[in-house]
Amino acid sequence: MRRSLNTQHVIFTVVSLILFSIVIGCGSNVDLATQISGKWKPVQGEGIVDINLAKEPKSMTIDGHAFNAVVENIDKGSNTVQVRVETEAGKTEVWSIHQVWNDNGSTFKLNLRHNGTTETLVSVGHS
Repeated sequence: MRRSLNTQHVIFTVVSLILFSIVIGCGSNVDLATQISGKWKPVQGEGIVDINLAKEPKSMTIDGHAFNAVVENIDKGSNTVQVRVETEAGKTEVWSIHQVWNDNGSTFKLNLRHNGTTETLVSVGHS
């Protein structure tokens, strides 16, 4: 009887630890806006894209042109952030930034969709 209780206690402890690990792992809040903030450059062409969505004031700078940014939506399922900006012409546009991870999940690129085009960006530190 005593051995049965010890076995049950060990099984309960192991199962509890596994469930706790799963809950902590799945419940971690990955801040996508922070992950994509930083200096980026296009895979093709020249220039720098500076994304600052991690702290106020939120902004994006493309080739020296600064834009105030408002995060409209963060879709963690598709790793996409939609950002509302006001262009230099005074027009409001919603730009999309999609995070694309490599096959082993160690690094990512960004697909920036704005002005009807899509640019693939790499981190300045990973180019």
